[in-house]
Amino acid sequence: MKKFIEKFNAFCANRLSIILSSMWLFWALAIVLLVLGIINPMGTVFDFVMYWISAVFQAIALPVLAFVSNIQGEKQQKVMKETHDAVVKEMRLLRQENAELKELLLHKHLGSGTKPL
Repeated sequence: MKKFIEKFNAFCANRLSIILSSMWLFWALAIVLLVLGIINPMGTVFDFVMYWISAVFQAIALPVLAFVSNIQGEKQQKVMKETHDAVVKEMRLLRQENAELKELLLHKHLGSGTKPL
């Protein structure tokens, strides 16, 4: 039962993160909040400022920030993969060169009659 709950929680968290960090949510919230602001005008300047602070910074900006964070994460993953591939390629080359050097040393020692190290 515990495994099921953990899998269900992971599934829900994954889906919610996708939904809450989408530009579709940003546009939907922006339109809804704009329409609500037009339909129900604020009584005072303070009410207007507080509405837009809560609406823009809490409801609209957060999906955009999450979306940008996801994009940056994808870029970072790409850089990490490229770096990994370059290191693996270099390691293969170094191993090949090491094997060639060992072979040269072996032939040099065998040709001179001394024991290899």
